[in-house]
Amino acid sequence: MNTYHEVPVINLESPTEILAQAMQLAPTDQGYFEQPLIQRFGSPNQPIYIDQGQIEINSVQYESPMIMPIYDGKLELVQCAVLQDQKQVSVIPNGLAKGFAYYGNLQKNEPVIITHSLETYFKIAQTGYAVVLVVLPTLCKAQSAELKTFDFEQIQFVINQLSQSGYQQLYMHVRPEHIQLEPFQKLEQNTAVRLLNQYQMIGETEFLTELCKEDEAQEVNAFISEAIDLLPEKDPLPKGHLAKPYRYGDGYFHILHEGIFYIETDKNGSEHKRFVCSPILVKAKTRDKTSNDWGRLLVWTDDADIQHRWAVSMELFQGDGVDLRKALAHQGVTIAPDRKARELFQCYLMTYPVDTYALCVDSVGWHGDVYVLPHQNIGANNADSVVYQAAHGLDNRYQQVGTLEQWRNDVAQLVQGHSKLVFSLSTAFAGQLLNPLGQQGKGFHLKGASSKGKSTALYLACSVWGNPQTFFRTWKATGNALEHTAHLHNDGFLVLDEIGEIANPKELGNIVYMLANGLGKGRMSKQLAVKDVKRWMLNFLSNGERSLKDIMQENGQKTKLGQEIRLIEIDVDQPQNGIFDCIDFATDGAKQSNLLNERVRQSYGVAGVAWLEYLTTHKVQRIEQAKALFEGYQQQLTANQTQGHINRVASSFALIATAGELATQAGITGWTTGTAIEAASKVFNAWLRNFEYQGDYEQREILAQVKAFFEAHGSSRFECITPDPEHPERIHNRMGYWKIDNGEKKFIVYTEQFKNEICKGLDSRKVASILAEHGWIEHDANKHTKATRIPDSSKTTRVYIFNEKMFDFSIE
Repeated sequence: MNTYHEVPVINLESPTEILAQAMQLAPTDQGYFEQPLIQRFGSPNQPIYIDQGQIEINSVQYESPMIMPIYDGKLELVQCAVLQDQKQVSVIPNGLAKGFAYYGNLQKNEPVIITHSLETYFKIAQTGYAVVLVVLPTLCKAQSAELKTFDFEQIQFVINQLSQSGYQQLYMHVRPEHIQLEPFQKLEQNTAVRLLNQYQMIGETEFLTELCKEDEAQEVNAFISEAIDLLPEKDPLPKGHLAKPYRYGDGYFHILHEGIFYIETDKNGSEHKRFVCSPILVKAKTRDKTSNDWGRLLVWTDDADIQHRWAVSMELFQGDGVDLRKALAHQGVTIAPDRKARELFQCYLMTYPVDTYALCVDSVGWHGDVYVLPHQNIGANNADSVVYQAAHGLDNRYQQVGTLEQWRNDVAQLVQGHSKLVFSLSTAFAGQLLNPLGQQGKGFHLKGASSKGKSTALYLACSVWGNPQTFFRTWKATGNALEHTAHLHNDGFLVLDEIGEIANPKELGNIVYMLANGLGKGRMSKQLAVKDVKRWMLNFLSNGERSLKDIMQENGQKTKLGQEIRLIEIDVDQPQNGIFDCIDFATDGAKQSNLLNERVRQSYGVAGVAWLEYLTTHKVQRIEQAKALFEGYQQQLTANQTQGHINRVASSFALIATAGELATQAGITGWTTGTAIEAASKVFNAWLRNFEYQGDYEQREILAQVKAFFEAHGSSRFECITPDPEHPERIHNRMGYWKIDNGEKKFIVYTEQFKNEICKGLDSRKVASILAEHGWIEHDANKHTKATRIPDSSKTTRVYIFNEKMFDFSIE
């Protein structure tokens, strides 16, 4: 950043690179106190960063600006702010600050002072207190600028970042004329911050601390210390209350442990208490990423002690609200049956005051640095600001039983010597890496006879994320239903049991494409508007006694290469022990399966949560680790391959190996290093040996189709070119003629019949070229056809003339 550079798209440089290119100045360095911002706002007596060139960001030019690092709640560098006197602050990358600047030693059990003033930030930096700066666009402009709604949202965002990262003593200074204003009061009511009044009365002496550059650091230090000491205890909720009472009409809603009640007082002063519903809390206002679909985030616990969260669209509150009440009742909320209580119930949910905002998402998986599950978010300090909104209530199969240590010792380590089980388990970890590594989803199909351990492998993989007996789904569904199912497993892992039970076998080929490509059907709403197409990225594991090819052939269909490399078949019939490589932890294969099935019922779901916590902690570094592993394994598996489709499959195996090895590095599997890649290599090589689409497979397929046509129709659809009048032939759907030429039977085919019948589903020009190359057709120079006379015309006609060479062809 030492020369002139324009930044039209604000993500060209990482914050680390920006700081590395900037010049660091200490207070003892020449030129430190000559910086315009230091002269205007005072000195922090701390190092600062200065860019030595010119920067242009969104048509604003900065001349030798100050560069301020921005950190998240884990104190990891995420962005840089560009500051110059009297100019708007710019943040790179992304334009909006996702963290804060700070000076001092931030300790979770020590006071942290939060400010939105650059002058105050520099002044408090001179004291012994840690200070955090909310990076607002107007930092370098007039100090008296009134805070806008956006500014308060940004302040609240920083407070929540710090609070969720464990900082317990958060304070923010406020001028006396502002402290009673509603936006500041709401900050204290709805966040972990306490407000420090800059006006104090100590004894009979009044003090107003401006927190400006002219103040002495000792005076500022004393003010902060005394202001914190003078704070009253924060009022707890009234006994038995889950949230603050809320005035509505002539009464109050009381949110109690035993339910929500509306209490109103009549003219005589008598209170009337009415039960409205079981406890349900309004936690936030919700909206989608386009600031549409506004709603409210509701949280409640049902009678089975299961917590529910639902981001309810405000659309459901319109009208009499019957659909809303039905949905909530279905999920365990008890609602009073009388009309007045139902009206109060809807009023409470619609109007209870909350100032927290949450982003609604309709899919699980990655949303920025947060991984969203139906019941919880993992990663990033602002994780609570993202809310999963299911269209039809809670469908949470991500359940946990036992401990990670128990699952690692009793389950994962038990299968370390079994390549297909290691591979299946590694597949369960791979979905989260697809998007970050830019890979496409794939399916892996365990095909084999009964009692070969296919279900054991599926249960094992399911145990990473939930109860093995309920986490899996079934192929016994329509394409539309499986589209919905895939969307529910976005950026994750889907398990489909028994491919032979698919509801409509003729849909199977298209479903394989759909699942792997991650794209649903386009649809219209009832209002004839185009609905958003469902999208997802996932890996899926399947099993069954029949293969994709078997099922499609039984239904008169032919598999395509694209389908077979999207649902990769793993044969478990060939080894003597089925899914197992050997018998090593029981006396036979059946007992090994039984023992493994018993173990996965005792501990499950904990590995998946540990995996997500590992990935989201220092996510950038984790993805770099994964990328390095993936590139190495990809090179290893594709080393001797020259065909593109084989390399694509090899890359999918490399991804599975990457996931397994990274999970091992995370301490999740307990395997020795190299176990996952060794298993993936072994399974890949076995697949490659059985895979028929190698070498000149496409030509062989074309030749086989042409030969099959003549084998089926050579006698029934061709007329003798020199008919016998005494024995006339009856030919239906004639393709052309046959003749004997020098003792060899030849077939004369009309050009349109060649295209429409023989080349059905193929490129006729390509077919003709291959036939000519193999000598199956006679043709004129520079043509694939031959001009000849046929009974239908007095002139020569271009036709395809086949010889008997095709009958010598074998696909073996």
